[in-house]
Amino acid sequence: MKFSLKAVALSALLSSFVIAAPVAVEKRDANSDRIAACFVGLIFTGSWPGSCKAAVAVNLGLIRSITVNQMTMDFSPADPWAPTTSSNSIVATMLSIPGITLPIDSVRQHIILADNDVQIGSIDTPWSAASVKGGALTTSFSTSTLNVFPASHGAFSNFISSLNTKASHPVTLQGAVDIKLNLGIFGKLTIPGVGFKATTTFAGLNNLTPINYLFLIDTNFDNIGFITLTTIVNIVNPSMLTLKLGDVAFDTAASEGRVGISTIKDLNLVPGDNYVLSTTDLDMALPAAGAFLGNLGNADGVLTLTGYEGSSSDVALNAGLAAMKSVLVVPQNFEGSVMSQAPYKDWSLKTLPSTNTDFVVEVTATFQSPYYGFPIEMVHALDAGMDNYVTVSNVSPTTNMMRLFNFMDTLTFSVSGTGSVTVTFKGKLASVVPAAKNRWTELVAYAAANGHIPIEFTWMANIIVNNDGINRYVDWGNTGTGLGNVNIAVGADFASILNAIP
Repeated sequence: MKFSLKAVALSALLSSFVIAAPVAVEKRDANSDRIAACFVGLIFTGSWPGSCKAAVAVNLGLIRSITVNQMTMDFSPADPWAPTTSSNSIVATMLSIPGITLPIDSVRQHIILADNDVQIGSIDTPWSAASVKGGALTTSFSTSTLNVFPASHGAFSNFISSLNTKASHPVTLQGAVDIKLNLGIFGKLTIPGVGFKATTTFAGLNNLTPINYLFLIDTNFDNIGFITLTTIVNIVNPSMLTLKLGDVAFDTAASEGRVGISTIKDLNLVPGDNYVLSTTDLDMALPAAGAFLGNLGNADGVLTLTGYEGSSSDVALNAGLAAMKSVLVVPQNFEGSVMSQAPYKDWSLKTLPSTNTDFVVEVTATFQSPYYGFPIEMVHALDAGMDNYVTVSNVSPTTNMMRLFNFMDTLTFSVSGTGSVTVTFKGKLASVVPAAKNRWTELVAYAAANGHIPIEFTWMANIIVNNDGINRYVDWGNTGTGLGNVNIAVGADFASILNAIP
């Protein structure tokens, strides 16, 4: 007679299950016992009868709770009622079966999203890899459409509003999941329609308050009747949601009253810090706008940003944004506004064979974005009507404030927000007159002894930030901007400048 090790193992496992049941942490019912017995039988026999299929389809069966650690919602698709979603981490707590770890290697989810007992829409995901450890099934899903039910448009907008304005919000996930198991000698088996229903809490945006002011890039007067402030702000997203919202606008008011509209283009919020460009169009026809600017000289200005009926061109998202309200504090006189790093470093100057006659020198420097990761493009180092130049600093009373060279409009470059680029361009010596020869002689001696000259910039550059096509005049002077002292390296050739002076 053959002795079945499989039958002995099955018997022992079922016995273990029965003994363990009364002290198990989770409360068991008849359905739980049937599900456990089904999976024990599956592991040891490879059999999945119709009674097991019916058992797992019951809500609150195999899957007991669900935690969504990350989710992306993209509102850029053309159909506002069909945003896309994805997640890189979903953890489902499963029914505990003593001695058994289910060999699940992939899942496919059919989810119905419900809010306040109203079914909002459905998500059908593709097959995704999965693993089970300690009774927890971990998986993810790639980009899938959330199809909002036609009768639930209002409920969906209310759901978005709750996520935007609350610190947390409960959401019910229900439906079915198809699972694939690797049963070893029994091969692979697909079990469709494992039912689930669980309420999980999403951390909300909490009105994104406060929005933190970082840096004023420029002030623009091109739009008649308006003063446009372009500012880098940090929006801290406290949730696990990544939201791709597109262009978003907020009605903006100061303590003096309404001042205009603030716009953030292509707003993508990830969990944590988000450095974004905020453009505020101050409507100077509004008395509060002028009062706001005038009062900034004496105190911080508090701006309240509120959603309104035109906040987004996406009708589904717009209704959800309408309830949102956040605060931005603009510091007195825009003080404390600092770049993330200096826009330039590693300066050097070299004379040319022609310098003695045309006074043109070769300048080399390394450039990087000072705007919190936004790429920049140099359009004009010397724009029409500008007087951009470099002066000597901290050498001696006679040479300090002496112009070393004037910028020529020969510097162009583009650099990513995180990279750097080294560029060589032309400058033109200044103050090359007989009366200045003693100062040049002193400067040449200092350079020979130190290998560099301390300098200061007076520089209003014309640049484009973040590839937006808008020419901005930015102050790249190193005095009053927190950039500190700059040295420009020179070699033995620098002494030849004395030959240029009559």
